[in-house]
Order: sequence, then C-alpha cells, then structure tokens
Amino acid sequence: MSNIRRVPHRVMMQILPTLVVLAAVLLSAGCIGSSPSSPDTVPGTAVPSGPAADTCTYDHLIGDAGVHLSNGDSCYFNTHRPIDFLNDLSMHPDQPVMVLDVPDDWITLHDVDLLMQEIDSTEPAAPVVSPISSYWPFNQTSTVGNEALFLIEGYRTGKYPPALCSLYYFKPDRTEVRTWWEARGKQGFIDAQDAIRILQETSPELAGYPSGGLPPRSIMTEQAPDGWYIAFIQEGSGLPILSARCYYVGNNQTTRLTGMVNQSIMVLPGDFSPKRCG
Repeated sequence: MSNIRRVPHRVMMQILPTLVVLAAVLLSAGCIGSSPSSPDTVPGTAVPSGPAADTCTYDHLIGDAGVHLSNGDSCYFNTHRPIDFLNDLSMHPDQPVMVLDVPDDWITLHDVDLLMQEIDSTEPAAPVVSPISSYWPFNQTSTVGNEALFLIEGYRTGKYPPALCSLYYFKPDRTEVRTWWEARGKQGFIDAQDAIRILQETSPELAGYPSGGLPPRSIMTEQAPDGWYIAFIQEGSGLPILSARCYYVGNNQTTRLTGMVNQSIMVLPGDFSPKRCG
C-alpha cells in the first residue's frame, strides 16, 4: 500500500490562491525566464523596457547610422534643445554625428540667443555630417564655436544641417553673424540676404542667380513690414526683361510664389518692382 498521504481537498483550495499570487509576483519581478525558444529574447541579454527605450539618446545618434536614420532622428531632437545638442557634441568630440534633419522650427530665436554666446568657444566638439555628404571628417574635431555657428546658420536658412558637413563645406564669418544678430536677428527679422538664401535652399533652380553670363541674371529685393519681396530676373538684350519669378519671404521664414513673368516685357530692371512682379 502506498505511504503517500493525500492533501485534503479543503486544504488544497486554501493553498491554491496563495500559489497563484506567488507566481504572479515572481513573474513581475523577472524571476521566471521565458522559453529558450522565444524569438524575442536571447539568453543572457536584458529585455528593453520599451520599443523606443534608447532612440531618444545621444548614444543612439552616434550608433549605427543605418539604424538611427531609418528610424528617424526626431525622437532625440523632439526631446533636446539645440543647446543640449551642442553640449552633447562637446562631450563626444571624437565621434562625428550624422543628422538627417530636425523638426521644423526646432531652432528658435531664444535658442539663437543662447548659441550666440558660444560662437567664440574653441572647446573641441564633434562635427555634424549630412547623410548625402561625400566628405567624412576622419580623425577631425570641430569646436563648440563652429557648431554653434552651424546651428545658427540652420536657423537663418530654415534647414539643419544647413550644409553637407560642419567642416570643409562650412566657412562661417563671425563678423557677419554678429552684425546680422545686432541689426536684425535679435529682433526676429531676416535681412535680404537671408531671404535670398532661404529661397535658393528651397528652390535649387534659383541657385544660378545672380550671374553675369548671357543672358544676365539678377536679383531684386523690396522690403515689406514683415518680410521681403524677392525677384529673380533674367535680363535680355534689346528687350530689358525676358522673364522673372517673384516671391515673398516672411520674417518667420515662410515663402510663397507671388508672380511670374513668362514673356519679354519692356520694363527696365531699375523700374521693376518685386512686389508687383512687373
């Protein structure tokens, strides 16, 4: 006869709820591992706390470019201000950072105010590179001042990165930037050169203006209370103007096409009005 004693049914019903609670506690504490055949985990590795657990960090930006570019950079740039990014660049000066783009209006006037205080800094910082750049800054470091100017240029052009690389392709003029900031920048106003640059960045076909070739091409500007009217004019011989494209650029860097001249008109360039587009 077996010596095994059966647990009375009444006692078992009292013990069972306790066992269920204990199992739930162990599971939530991570004490019970998943099956070795589980496709979502690898034995000996930690399970991430969420699908985007590390995508908002600077380490993610300097990691595998193929991974962070395919997933987009917006998480980091949505949670960090330009001055935070500049600080991260200074803390990792030997690792270039590839940036696809940033959210619209990421660099604000307040950010530029902070960045202007850093443009003379010679502290080492990591250079920033566009994914389409053919130049990679091997064994080169930038400076905090240069990267602050690169961010300011992004504000002025409405696009960051504003060039293929913050080294080699980018040649900042600190004097010009200071003059712009004191005269117009700190008031939130753009100047005529800013307006032209914004249009040429958004419409590459305008990059050939101005030109002394034949037929000559010129740019005319006319200031408005809250922006600029800009005309890209193709001049003729005998017939003063062959064609023109006119735009408005607001102080908030928005642009719109205001008119086009597709036929020769008997208007001297000096009499042409970018506002009227004629």
